[in-house]
Amino acid sequence: MVRERFGTLRPDGPVGVPHTLFVPLLAFDRSGRRLGYGGGYYDRTLAALPGAYAIGCAFAAQELDAVPAVGYDARLDAIATERGVILCGGA
Repeated sequence: MVRERFGTLRPDGPVGVPHTLFVPLLAFDRSGRRLGYGGGYYDRTLAALPGAYAIGCAFAAQELDAVPAVGYDARLDAIATERGVILCGGA
């Protein structure tokens, strides 16, 4: 890490590409669809990292029977809740 002007640090070296991402969400279903916070940030990130394993982080109470989705919505591979990990069949 390299110290910057105001005492902050920035990485110095090769850029890494993540293989696993932890994704926050508001709601999810068991097919891996999620409702996020409305900016499309994670959908764009997941689209730019094909093959990355996406794990949603949620409480079990956030599960719905079905979450509406459109074509660009990226699906999760799994969702981790306080009750365990759900492997998503639709990913």
